[in-house]
Formats: sequence, C-alpha cells, structure tokens
Amino acid sequence: MPNLEKLKKMASRRFFWTFLFFLCVFGFGAWLFAVQSGPEIATILSLVVSTIALIASPSESRNSVWIALASAFLVVAAGALGYVLYDNLRSVNVTANVRFDGTSEGTTELVNDQAATFVIATDESRDNLTIGFEITDAPASSRIQDCRTDPDTGISLKLDSQPVAIRLPPGESATVPVHDAREIHGAVTMHARQECRVQVHVASAELHN
Repeated sequence: MPNLEKLKKMASRRFFWTFLFFLCVFGFGAWLFAVQSGPEIATILSLVVSTIALIASPSESRNSVWIALASAFLVVAAGALGYVLYDNLRSVNVTANVRFDGTSEGTTELVNDQAATFVIATDESRDNLTIGFEITDAPASSRIQDCRTDPDTGISLKLDSQPVAIRLPPGESATVPVHDAREIHGAVTMHARQECRVQVHVASAELHN
C-alpha cells in the first residue's frame, strides 16, 4: 500500500506545521507587496526561509517540506489573485471626494446659466464615473420657492474627459468615461427660471469599470 503510506506521511503533524509555517511566511510576503519596496523584500524573505527550511530538514523529510511549500504558495497565490481581481472590479464610492471650487464640500449655490467647476481626487482609478446631483431651493430664493419641481430646472454636466455636456433633471445620474483618471475635473451649469437660486448637491458619485 505505497500510496496510503505517502498520504499518511503527507498528513503527518510535521507536514501540517510546515505547511502552516510557509502559509504565514507567504501570507506576510503577499502583504508586503502593498508597501514600498515590498515585492523585493517579500521575494528575498520567501527564498531565504524556503532555503533554510530545506537545508535544515533531514533528507527523508524534504519531499514533505517541498509539498508543504508548494501547497502554501498555491493557497496564498490563489488568495492574492482573488483579492487583486476583487479590488480591481469593485466600485469605489467617491461622493465625499467631490469638491466644488471655492467650497470644501460637494454643494454649491447657482442661478440660471451660472456654472460651477468641481474636482474629484481619488487614490483608486476606474474606467467610468456615475454621478448624480440633487437640486433644492436655496434659502435666498424667496420669489419662487418651488424651483426644484419646475420643469425648466435641471443641470448640464460636462467632464474634461467627455466635453459634450449631458442634460440632467433633478435626482437623475449619468455615467461618463473617465479613463482611469485619479483627478477628475468637471463642471455643472444651472438651468432654471431667472428668479430661482438653487443649491446643487452631489447625491452620489461612484467609480467603476
């Protein structure tokens, strides 16, 4: 029963401890890839630890060490690949990153035909931006209080990456390509009756592929 004997050796306590040891080393190495000079450190660390473990092991147990090393590497590599895929495919909420020029937040006051520029800075880039704006009556709009529901009320959205303006009614969103930019510049132009002064607020902004 040679195959059964091999399985027993693989399932030995030494194999599991060796596997756990390499799992920790490779897991720590995978984490290092996220820090500066991490890939180089992780590669050297893994090579040194693997070499020492193989040299220090008795000749008859080196096969078990090799199997534990390969198993741990495959497990960590699969986990790291899964995380990279998830991190690249997930959407990024950047609503709090929107800043109108002259303000420290994603809200500005506008009257008819007035424009306001904004910027979105992020550490994570994606192909597209879906952004929506909420329009409410400004406190100073005393002559017409219900500008938001007026059919003439709306905004035009224009990004540097998409120069053609998009007309948006209140509460609606638009998806615009941003081509992996980490700093997105855009502008909104208000459309309303002359007596209206409204607040334009970024209701949602999400980057995605």
